[in-house]
Amino acid sequence: MSPTRESHQSGLVSIVLPTYNRAGMLGEAFASIAAQTYTRWEVIVVDDGSTDETSQVLDGLRAGMTGPVRIVRQANQGAYAARNTGLDHVTGDYVAFFDSDDLWLPHHLQRTVAALDAHSTLDWAYGACRMVDMATGLLLSPSTFYDAGRPRPFVRLHASRDGDLRLIDDPGALGCQILYGLYCGLQNSVMRRRVFDRRRFWPDYRVVEDELFVVRVLAEGGTFAYYDDVHVIYRVHGDNSSGSAAVGDATKTLKIYEEMVRGFERLRDELPLPPTARRALARRLATDRFWGLGYSSQWRGGDRPAALRSYRTALSEWPWSARMWKTYALALMRSAGSD
Repeated sequence: MSPTRESHQSGLVSIVLPTYNRAGMLGEAFASIAAQTYTRWEVIVVDDGSTDETSQVLDGLRAGMTGPVRIVRQANQGAYAARNTGLDHVTGDYVAFFDSDDLWLPHHLQRTVAALDAHSTLDWAYGACRMVDMATGLLLSPSTFYDAGRPRPFVRLHASRDGDLRLIDDPGALGCQILYGLYCGLQNSVMRRRVFDRRRFWPDYRVVEDELFVVRVLAEGGTFAYYDDVHVIYRVHGDNSSGSAAVGDATKTLKIYEEMVRGFERLRDELPLPPTARRALARRLATDRFWGLGYSSQWRGGDRPAALRSYRTALSEWPWSARMWKTYALALMRSAGSD
C-alpha cells in the first residue's frame, strides 16, 4: 500500500534504487549510500525480476545498514517502471534515484538537500558526474558539465547565485533542455516529492525517459539549480542502459535513436509548448531523426531505403539545415549509382 500524505517526513530523502541482475554491484552501491554525510534517508530497493543472486545479496546488505531499507520485488518491467514502483513507497519530502552501477560521492545528498531546504520554490537540485571506464578505471570525462574543457550550453544560461549554487532562471531553459540537455540525470539529482505528484515516468521507454521527463517538468514550470562540482562517479560498461553503452554497437544505437525519435514525437503531440520551445523541439526531432536514426544507424547499417525515408521526414520537420540537404543529395546520388 502506498504511504499517505500524512506519513511523509520532512527532511527525509527517499532513495529509490531499481536493480536487475546486478548482485555484484550492490555492495558498492550500499556502501556509497552509507557513506553520505547527510544521514536522514531511507532506501527503497525495487528488484525488477532479477534471476541472479540479487535477492540473497540484498537481504545480507540490508542487515548491515544503519538506515531503513525496504525491498520491493516485482516481475521484470524495466527501469522506469521499477522507479515508478519505488515512488509508490516513498515517505520522504525529497526523492533521489540511485543507479546500482554508479557511486555517489559523500557530499551528494548534503549539498542538494541544503539547496532545496534554502529555496522553497526549487524543485530539482543536482551536481555533475565524472565518467570512468568501469573495467579499466580510465577517466573518460572529469565532468559531464564540460565537453573537452568547454562548458555545455546549459552552463551559459542565466542563473541567480546563492554561494556556489546556481539557480536557473533563464526563460530559455526549456529550449536548452530540448536541444542540448541540462545534464540533470536522475542519478546526480535530488527532487522534491511534489515533482511526482502529477506525473510519473513513461514505463514503455528503456533509455531516454530521463531526458523526456525533464522536458515535461520544465514545461509545467519546474525549477532547477545545480552545483558546478562532481557529485557522482558514472561508470561506463557494456550493460549500461544509457547511450554510453551503445558506442560501436549498431543495434543498440538504432534502438536508442528509434526510442528518442518516438519520445520527442510524443512530446510534440502531447505538450502545450510555447512557440520557441516548439521550434526547438522540431529542430531536435529532425536532428535526431536525420543524424542519429538515418545516418548513424540506418545508412551506416546498410538500410539505405530506411535512411532516405528518415532524411526526407527530417527535412520536412526542419528544412533550414544546409548540411542535411547536402548529405541527402549525396545519399540520393550514391543510391542511384548503386542501382
